[in-house]
Amino acid sequence: MVANERGQLLLVGGIAVAIVVFSTILFAHSLAVTDSITTTGSADTIERSADREASVERDLGRLAAQTQGDDPDGFEERYENALQNYTRTHNRVVASSGGTYLNATLNESASLGTELNQTVPSKFQNSSGGPQNDWPVANDVSRIAVFNLTADVIGGSMNTFTVVIRNGSTDLTVSIEPSTVDGGNNVTVDGKTQCYNSNGTANVDVDLVAGSCTVGSNSSSFDSYHSLDPPYSVEIENGNKAEGTYRFAATGTFPRGDTAPYPVVPAVDTTYDTPSASYNRTVLVEVDDG
Repeated sequence: MVANERGQLLLVGGIAVAIVVFSTILFAHSLAVTDSITTTGSADTIERSADREASVERDLGRLAAQTQGDDPDGFEERYENALQNYTRTHNRVVASSGGTYLNATLNESASLGTELNQTVPSKFQNSSGGPQNDWPVANDVSRIAVFNLTADVIGGSMNTFTVVIRNGSTDLTVSIEPSTVDGGNNVTVDGKTQCYNSNGTANVDVDLVAGSCTVGSNSSSFDSYHSLDPPYSVEIENGNKAEGTYRFAATGTFPRGDTAPYPVVPAVDTTYDTPSASYNRTVLVEVDDG
């Protein structure tokens, strides 16, 4: 959290300098959900306002990436606070030069994304009908914001629990299987063991977004699904061979009905107000991970 807060302060401080000179940026970083514009200015005024708006929306994506960080819990509140800080900084910097008023607030109901989770340790089975042990978590996935799981293989030394992410032609397989040395479990990615059990530790922690795994004191990183082109499908195989918890948040279609909203692609209500133009828009922010 401290690192994230420091990163936000650095970002907002940098924005305070960058705001003074707006560059022309294409609108590839966001998609307007609603758009209401009233202006009494010239075409040049409108163009400058559009450039300013595009620059701000790029910053909103960077803020979203900063505040999400490695902790999905409380992302909405952290992002709302970051938007408030950004708005205050923006208005303080530009007020003397252009009189432009900005307000930006998170619109959770218009945001895109769905969360499926299992918070109480149990088998990784489908509980809402259909195949129980081999089942689709989500289809047509374009973006994954969170995919964490903790698992322990049960029922025998030959059992293996697997998560598959595929894009039609290529698969990424992450398997958790019993160690043949000390008991406990190993993590195998596409057939290569990444996290070795060394002390009989049962539970394995895997972050598929970051591409990391931990078994006891042994941690490792691996190439995750990011080399695959979306859309993806996400599937669980042998869900009855392991017990644990998971949290998955993404944009896509979820066959199960026991889901909840999660702002994978945040929607932000923005207002720009100058003497010559007034903008009211709800935009879908592209989270800038880079």
